[in-house]
Amino acid sequence: MSINRDYFWFRLFKTHGVGPKLLASVAKILKAENLNPEMLPLNQSDLSEQFPKLAKILKDKIRPEDRKKVAEQYEDLKRQGVDIIYPGHPDFPPQLLDISPILFVKGEKKRLRSDSITIVGARNVSDKGIRITRNLSDELVGKGINIVSGYAKGVDAEAHLGALAAGGTTTIVLSNGIKQLRQGSTFKKFNWDRDVLVVSQFDPDTRWSAWNSIERNQLVCALSKAIVVIESGPERDDQGKMSGTFITARTALDMNLPLFVVDPNCLDNPPEGNADLIALGGYSLDPVDRSEKIVEHISQI
Repeated sequence: MSINRDYFWFRLFKTHGVGPKLLASVAKILKAENLNPEMLPLNQSDLSEQFPKLAKILKDKIRPEDRKKVAEQYEDLKRQGVDIIYPGHPDFPPQLLDISPILFVKGEKKRLRSDSITIVGARNVSDKGIRITRNLSDELVGKGINIVSGYAKGVDAEAHLGALAAGGTTTIVLSNGIKQLRQGSTFKKFNWDRDVLVVSQFDPDTRWSAWNSIERNQLVCALSKAIVVIESGPERDDQGKMSGTFITARTALDMNLPLFVVDPNCLDNPPEGNADLIALGGYSLDPVDRSEKIVEHISQI
């Protein structure tokens, strides 16, 4: 098959020994030399002669015997309506280059560049936490904000549903491959093609794992201008299990993104993690003036 940009990046993504760092390096070289993938020769010796920097990175990595299989996988993704977003694509957010150079997406691609806010929290969220999540999503949608979350049970799902019920848009960031996506029954009544963008940084066939959930935290944060925590357990519980919400919040702080944490005293059973995250530098969020405070803060960034 002829080389196009989608296929070029997909083939690199599927190449043994090529991970995010090498993909980012290739993107930086192409940009610095004002090159498009279509300009690159398929022959290794010609590549070495004309573009030695790229050839050094890719030497012996692209095996001829893999090409047919990769081409078939690429065509299968296209039949399923999956788009590949890569450095240089008009919808690729530049801040993702060193986090996740390749994204697999379904839905309205321009949502990747929307003004977005991430809402996360516990799977076993309280009834009051659900109300706060739904109301906050509704209010932010009314201010033109796209809602990002991780599609897990609890706060994540309520954030997505709150945005859609309010007539807004939402971005689902998966911790598995995009071919593993399953629509929950409560989501099926909404217009996915128009209002839902599904994003995955993993190989399309990858199954869910706890490690993937941790790895995608940077992507969840990087797609947003701020992170909101509704309810969070402590960093580690009594059994030593880490809180995914707490990890995401710490990631936001490490990335110097604004972190808003619902005031634990506003909840019936004050979550320990909320107080800890506020102590670490999160902004305490009173549910009464929640959306105004968030939008005002991000407008100054």
